[in-house]
Order: sequence, then structure tokens, then C-alpha cells
Amino acid sequence: MPHTPAPLPANEEHRALSLEHLEVLDSAAEQGFDDIVLLAQTLCQTPIALVSLVDRERQWFKARLGLDVCGTHRDLAFCAHAILAPQEVLVVEDTLLDPRFAESPLVLGAPFIRFYAGAPIVSDAGLALGTVCVIDTRPRTLGAAERQGLHALARQTAALLQLRWLNRQREQQAEVLTEELEEAVAQTEQAQASLRHSRRVSSLGMLTASIAHDFNNLLQALSASLQMVHMRARRPLDVERFADTGLQAVEQGRQLVARLMSNVRSDGPEVICLDVSARIEAARSVLARTVSGELDLSFDLAARGWGVMCVEVQLLSVVMNLLANARDALAGPGSVHIATRLVAVEDDLELPEGDYLVLSVADDGPGMNADVAARVFEPFYTTKLAGQGTGLGLAQVQEFASSAGGVARVHSAPGAGTTISLWLRVLGRVESLASPAFG
Repeated sequence: MPHTPAPLPANEEHRALSLEHLEVLDSAAEQGFDDIVLLAQTLCQTPIALVSLVDRERQWFKARLGLDVCGTHRDLAFCAHAILAPQEVLVVEDTLLDPRFAESPLVLGAPFIRFYAGAPIVSDAGLALGTVCVIDTRPRTLGAAERQGLHALARQTAALLQLRWLNRQREQQAEVLTEELEEAVAQTEQAQASLRHSRRVSSLGMLTASIAHDFNNLLQALSASLQMVHMRARRPLDVERFADTGLQAVEQGRQLVARLMSNVRSDGPEVICLDVSARIEAARSVLARTVSGELDLSFDLAARGWGVMCVEVQLLSVVMNLLANARDALAGPGSVHIATRLVAVEDDLELPEGDYLVLSVADDGPGMNADVAARVFEPFYTTKLAGQGTGLGLAQVQEFASSAGGVARVHSAPGAGTTISLWLRVLGRVESLASPAFG
């Protein structure tokens, strides 16, 4: 009689799909399943032990001991018979005496199976996916303890298959999350790069607006000088003096352009240690043209020979900003006083202990109330009408003082005038030299 394959279970399609869903077929060897066959072989004292999974057309061995092949065609599979009764251990004590297997090529030829026992591996849904089986080349029996042991090993194998699937799901989820995280990081880096670019563009815009503000002050000084040149055209000495003042304003404008270009190139303006009082003294004529003839401008530059680290061109720009604000606040006749003094700071919440040069510009104008005074150093804050001010002048003053290791402060009250003071950190004594930029 020829060999007859096992019939298909009634739930074959559902069973095959469940096995495929586990994604275990043709996977690499794993220690947990190898341990199962080792225990089965030890328990039953057989030369061959397998974890066999019954696929649609084959049986595939997830773990094996005593066999070199990794599977057989399903038509030859003993396990295809075992899965027909999921709750029972199929035991064939002598294959030559069992008509189902007597003519099997696996009985008549290698591996010459004479004994088989297989416990079905049953899923949570009650589907038999394969078996934990043992094989011998001689007839034998299987005791009750060995049957129970094979059942237990089959249950453990089912649990391992489920755990393996859950771990795979977690790994896939982790891979997805990792990809999403990497994408989020890339988007964040792109957003940060865009933000840095936007900030640089914004900073450059503020710098450009600030320099435009300074240029306006320089042009007023230059205009005043040229007007005086025109009025004194027949008095050569006066013409020369006013022309020198105009040229100083032009040079200051050139340095402002250089400052803008250095920021565009990112190499920054040159910071040097200079005598603030000496530089202001050298720029008296340019500063006088800034406030025009209606204001009485006076100086008290007592703190001479003290060095402050700052950008030279910014120093005059800051003083001109303060004079322009005083001129606009007075809007007519009045007085402005520029002074420097040396102050030793000990207990100050804003400033570290040390010596500071205090550069102040005071006017006898209408002053400010406390709310306005508290906001004067904010960028773009202005009390002027639209189109008459950028609100950057005093923000630039504060930035300059901060870069020089200090702070800018305002003292004002309605009807009591306004004093803006720059507290600049002193490095020590320096030799006073006239600045080529100012005279």
C-alpha cells in the first residue's frame, strides 16, 4: 500500500495564517527553542528531538537535535497527523505496525523512523501550529511522565512563539519611533538653523536701522557745518574750521559703514582700550553740530587717562544718540551737559565690584515719568510720532554699555530734565592720545 499524507485540518486556512502571522518561519536559530529540544531529548532519551512547525506545503524545524535537514515536505510529515488532535500527544510505538506510516520514505529510508511522539504546539486561539516531537530508530513506548513532559514543553514553545512575536512588535515599534525621532531631530535642527538665520537677519536689520539712525545724526552735523561754510565763505579760517568738522563727520560715517560690513562678514568690529574722555574731547566740534546753535553744550571731562574696552566708533555714535535725544526732548533752547567721572563700586546689584568710568549726558528738558523711563532702553520703544524715530537709539546705548562691562541708567522726572549715565568698567590707566577718527 502506498504512503498516504495526512488530511488537512478543518481550520487549515486560519491555522496557516496564524503561523504566518508569527513571522517565525525560516528564522535563525534561537537559544530558547534549542533548549526545548534539548529538554525533550533528555526527557525521552531519544536520538532525535524537534520543534516542528507545519506550513502549507512543508514542515519546518525551528530547532532540531539529531537531524541535519531543516524540514521535509508536508506529505511526509508525522507532525501533520499530530496536529489533527491538538489536545493529545500522538505516539507511534512502531511505525512498521502503523498503516499510516509503514510505507513512508522516512521509515523505509533515512532517518529510518521506528518510534515517534509529538505534542501539538497550540496557540491561544486553539490552533495547532506544529509539535514538539521526539524520534527514535527503534520501537519503544512512552510513559505518562514523558507524555506530560512533552505537553509542558509544547506549551512552553507556544509561549515562546507568542513572546517572540511580541518582542518583534516592540522592536518594530521602536524602529518606527527611532525613525520618527530622527526625523523630528532633523526637523528640529532645520528649524533651529532657520531660527538662527532669522535671528541673524533680524540682528542685521536692527544693526542697519541703528546705523541709519546714527547716520541721520551725522548728516545733521555735516549739514550744519556745510551751512556755516556757506555763510562764512568769505572768511577762510572759519571755512577751514567748519570744513574740518564736516570731514570728521564723514570719517565717522565711513567707520559706521565699516562696522556694518564687519558684522556682515561676522569678523566683528575692533575692540580696543581707550581713554573715553580724550575721545570725547577730540570730537567736541562734531558733537556741537549735532545739537545745533539753540542748545548750550558744556563739558566736564574729569575722568581722564582711564582705559575702557570698547569699539571706538560706537563711542561717538552713542554720545551723538544721547545728544540727539536731548535735542528732540528740548525742542528749542536749553542746555546739555556731558561729563565723565570715576566711581568705585562696592555694593551694587547690577555691577561687579570695581572702578567704573561714568559717562553722563544731562539735559534740562521736560523729563519723563517713571513708566516711560522704565522702558527707554527697550528696542523699538519710542514716544515719538510714527516716522520720527526708530526706538533704537537708547537700545544701542544700553548694548554699548553692556559690551563695555557695565550698564546704562536713566534718571528723570517730569519737569526735572533727564540724565543718561553709562557705567563703563575701567581696566586701568592709559596714555591719552587723540583719535584719528575724531580729529
